[in-house]
Amino acid sequence: MRSIIISRIIFIAGIIVLIAGLVNAWRMARYEEYSGLEPGGTITMEWSTFFMVFGSSVMNGVVLIGVAEVIRLLHKIYTKEPIKLTTHSAAKLSSERESVITGNEKINTVWKITREDEEKIYELFSGKAILEIRPANIEGNCVVKVQDTSGPLNPEVKVVDISSFNATEVQDTERRNKILSWYHQQ
Repeated sequence: MRSIIISRIIFIAGIIVLIAGLVNAWRMARYEEYSGLEPGGTITMEWSTFFMVFGSSVMNGVVLIGVAEVIRLLHKIYTKEPIKLTTHSAAKLSSERESVITGNEKINTVWKITREDEEKIYELFSGKAILEIRPANIEGNCVVKVQDTSGPLNPEVKVVDISSFNATEVQDTERRNKILSWYHQQ
């Protein structure tokens, strides 16, 4: 909220600098020429002075307006909430994704799990204790060893797809069995 107020203040200051620069350039560029003893003179406009003074005011005003826009856009990015899917649409999306992925999987054992991927996994298994997270041989999937926090020591090995916005358990039995057999060989 504070950044929006600051952005508006800087934007208004930029507009004021533009208007004040125009008035100041106009006043500085005009002068009266007196010729002899006559009571009035002719008013002359010095255009080079006008454009020099007004040009610097335009630059300063535009910079202030630009800073205000950057602050406003950064605030929008910062407060943007992730898109939440309903359980029905999330299940449909993951099943469609799995059916597409199974035909063209890359087997790769050199990739690493990022911090964001770990957060997705911790969110997926929020009610359980996570004992191990290991990247699988198929990129975008990992093997997670979990256990109930209140039950006896009986860990379960789960295969998780972390390549989408949220982590989901792999439902495709062929891919899950391929990853689990690789995991048990390790």
